[in-house]
Amino acid sequence: MASNNWGWRAPALSISFVAWIFLLWTPLFAQEPFQGFLKNREGFKIEPLLQFQFWSVYSSNQKVFNPQTRVYDEVEDRLNFLIRRGRVGFRMQPFDNLKATVMLSFDAIGRDVQSGNFGAANNGAIPSVGLFDAFLEWRLQPKSEKFFLVAGYFRPQISRESITPAWQVGSLEKSATQTYLRQHILGINAGRTAGVNLGGLLKNRTEKVCLNYNLGVFNPGFYAYSNNSVGSQFSPLLVGRTVLALGDPELKQYGISYLQNYFNQRKGISLALDGSTQGQTDLFSRNTSIGADVLLNWKALNVDAEYHRMLRSGSRQLPNNAGLRNFDYTSSVQHLRFSYNWIAGKKLFLEPTFTLMQYKGATDPLGQADALAVHTFAGTETYCDTGINWHLQERKLKLMLHYIWRKGDPGAAGDGATVNDYFTQANVGAIRRGNWLGLGLNAIF
Repeated sequence: MASNNWGWRAPALSISFVAWIFLLWTPLFAQEPFQGFLKNREGFKIEPLLQFQFWSVYSSNQKVFNPQTRVYDEVEDRLNFLIRRGRVGFRMQPFDNLKATVMLSFDAIGRDVQSGNFGAANNGAIPSVGLFDAFLEWRLQPKSEKFFLVAGYFRPQISRESITPAWQVGSLEKSATQTYLRQHILGINAGRTAGVNLGGLLKNRTEKVCLNYNLGVFNPGFYAYSNNSVGSQFSPLLVGRTVLALGDPELKQYGISYLQNYFNQRKGISLALDGSTQGQTDLFSRNTSIGADVLLNWKALNVDAEYHRMLRSGSRQLPNNAGLRNFDYTSSVQHLRFSYNWIAGKKLFLEPTFTLMQYKGATDPLGQADALAVHTFAGTETYCDTGINWHLQERKLKLMLHYIWRKGDPGAAGDGATVNDYFTQANVGAIRRGNWLGLGLNAIF
């Protein structure tokens, strides 16, 4: 015989019914409307944004690996026009302590994958547009820069190069320092994921000493189920960064976007430490990074540099049933960039600039096998970017002429290896990336 559960259900349903009647009936006796709702800021408006990077690129010495002959075939030098980056979106501040940013991207439109510059292509009949940024900034303490909560889809606050917009760096292309670090942390070049970040800006009375801090918890890289899950085992991504600015401040208000050139208006130095950590997943047992960066602006001189050491721990089965190998695989990436603001005839604001980047991974057979087991980079890559920027409008409009030279070493992997970004190109396969001359226009409206 079925048991009768109404003995305990009836009182519960009666209490629930009375509670709902009370909640619905009470407002009928309210004398005045509720006054506690937030009101929009006076003069609140939505600020639209449009940003372009339009390039013309001439590439030389590009080579593609031929798996039949086991040699690299020369690719004919070529001229390529492309929209390297495009952004459209808006910013707004509807309330005194809340801001919102949403940006869409349309990148690499017109890019020939056989040109020497780095990146994917976007050449369909109708080129694709994707979400780039979507986040809220909430000031937790009114009229203070000390505590902010940022939530949404945005860049984890690690690596100055990664969190500085491409429009604000001195080189034509952003340093691959960010590329290797982003793929180590998230597995993707875009460097964005969903999460929450607590940050703020602490200043002394004269603002000659400032401390900027950020601590965030983010979704880890999604490798499983068509890149929609981290897999059966889960660990969140934890990221932190702190910056000590001495002299003129780098930031006067808290934010998660940064500058490199202050157009002779700053005499100061910023010293930063950052790191990330993630525990066990289906791909690795541990994934960490630690790094430091520096920005020096001394009137016309601008110098920035950073160094990151990356570690990924895992295990793999040794050949011939020789047992299980547990390992810690480490690699590093670094860059140095400097530029000088040269005012010519009080009419031209020119910025000659030079960048040197190096990636160093394993070159021996054992280390490269470890790297392959946990899906990370190996071998080495070096490139330098030298050129000149002509600033037509401060931070909003500039012309650039640069030459980029690259080389790499696959180590024990040999010819045909795709161990790092110098040796591989999406939709092509194994390559040796060429050098290139780039003429670019950056515009922000």
